[in-house]
Formats: sequence, structure tokens, C-alpha cells
Amino acid sequence: MAQVRSTLRQANSLHPKIVTTLHINDTKDCYFDVIYVLPPSVFVDPYQLQDLTPLIGTPTIFGEHDLELPLEKIKETRGSIVILRQSKIPTVLELPLHLRYQQPSIETTEQTITIPAPFAGWTCGQSQWPPLSDQFSLVPPAASTFTYLDHDPTASLTLSVPVGKIQDGWMVSWGTVSIVLVCTLWVAQSIMTSIQKRKRTEAKGKRRKSE
Repeated sequence: MAQVRSTLRQANSLHPKIVTTLHINDTKDCYFDVIYVLPPSVFVDPYQLQDLTPLIGTPTIFGEHDLELPLEKIKETRGSIVILRQSKIPTVLELPLHLRYQQPSIETTEQTITIPAPFAGWTCGQSQWPPLSDQFSLVPPAASTFTYLDHDPTASLTLSVPVGKIQDGWMVSWGTVSIVLVCTLWVAQSIMTSIQKRKRTEAKGKRRKSE
């Protein structure tokens, strides 16, 4: 019997991981895909996943995966779909995640995020991804069939994300401005010091030549 079970590792950090355990007794002459449905507050780094291909499989990502934008600035509010296609079936997969900065709030300092548990199955056909367009609008149509492995469709993974306070916004703004000014002054002073040293060195050289 095939089963897919997942848990969260480092759930209290800004870089948690989904750990998926796979128990598969039989195999098919098809592609084996593991699918993650991520809410907009959670994203993956495409470059990081490319580097991890030997460990997690070949990644295909649909939807929002901008690395810099906070939650209120993203364009794709449906989140993202991550598909990991396996060249050989692993027993454990670790998908590294990243959390977006949440919109500041007056009422709370934490935001609960629920991630659907990932699922897996066999994609039979030549498509680069499974045919999930009927279930997830982010995924383009695919000319293939998909056989789900046994998993709990009601299972979910929950984590908490820190939320900044609106009333602290002015402190952040002034702090940022102050740091920028201090760094600018330090750079300017370093340049002036370097120029003065160079002038003194050149002056010493001229005196030696005149002697």
C-alpha cells in the first residue's frame, strides 16, 4: 500500500521545511510527482530548488515566487504550486520554504498560516507536469493522466508568522533613515581620509625628489 505523510520542521522559524515521508510498494512505468500547494504567505526559492535537484527531484513552479516582495505587494494572490518530479522514488523529501513578511497589524503579533499537506502520484504521459488544471487554476492543462497515492486530503500543516505592529512603523522608518545617514557619513569620511592620505604620500614623494 502506498502512503504519503508530511510534517513541518522548524515550524517557528522564517525558513521552515515540509518533510514528506513516502511509503511505496509498487511502481509504474510513469513519472512520479510530488505536489505542494502553497498559500501566498509561503514561497520557495527557485534557484535553491534547482541546486537541490539531486536530492528533491526536478522542480516546476507555477504562481508567485518573487523572493523580495512582502505579502501585500504580491501580484498572484492564489499562491503557488510546486511539483517535484522524481527520477528515482525517495523515502523522505525535504522542501525548504520561506515566509513572506506580513502586513503590519494593530491587533495581533502573529498570523497563523495553514498549508495543505502535499500529495503524490503517477503521471502517465509525456507532459512535464500532472493534469491538475481542473483542481488548481494555476496549473496549465496537460495531456496525461494522474493516479493519486493514498493521502489524507483533510490534513494540513500549521505554522505561525510574526506580524509587525502598525504603531511601531515610525520607529522602523526613522531607524532606517538613521542607518542610511550614518553609513553615508562613514563612506564619505572614509573617502576623505583616503584622499588626505594620498595627498600626504604624494607630497612626501615630491619633497624627496626635490632633495
